[in-house]
Amino acid sequence: MDYPYLTRKEFDVCVELFIARYGSALEDGGTRVEQQTSSTGRQYLVLQRAVYAKQAVSGPVHEGDIEDDDPTSPVFERTSDGARIEYHAVYSATWRVPVLYVRVVTSTGEVVLDGERVCDMVTEDSAVRAAMAAVPFGGALGVADHPELGAPFLYLHPCHTAKLLSAVAPGQETGLSVGPGEYLAAWMSLSGAAVGLSLPSIGYC
Repeated sequence: MDYPYLTRKEFDVCVELFIARYGSALEDGGTRVEQQTSSTGRQYLVLQRAVYAKQAVSGPVHEGDIEDDDPTSPVFERTSDGARIEYHAVYSATWRVPVLYVRVVTSTGEVVLDGERVCDMVTEDSAVRAAMAAVPFGGALGVADHPELGAPFLYLHPCHTAKLLSAVAPGQETGLSVGPGEYLAAWMSLSGAAVGLSLPSIGYC
């Protein structure tokens, strides 16, 4: 493997190893993980989970639910109205790295492609939003047709991918080792925060 670059065959291997290592933990956390095949026979990775919103709970307020001993404090619960967010890792033969495609689909079938609206739907935590905004990839978020599906998605332009992955190159003083089994996890850890994608706490080094 010519790290941080991949051939298409190496990308397919990375997808299989990623699912083998992270699939169960992601599924346990409510994220569906699939390796899908396009009509042209090319493989790509799909992560899909429900989009939750914070909603005030109606009815009586129990003592244990009151925040800061303030009986007027609202009580919230996380609910989903059927909306889902999809993350697609697709190989780019031009850049020789994965490209992250993202979309939110509401319960009515509406596809949300506005970056700020997606951010609002992904999290209501101000600290998480700040972290998302701080990721350099956020400035490279645009809209393009999914190369395997032909449908519009948000995507993170891959122009910085190789440079970021080089920061965790095997054999450097970082002590990190990134092989085929860790490649996609390392890539998602570096770029996924810009669109609210995080992995379970299984190390990749």
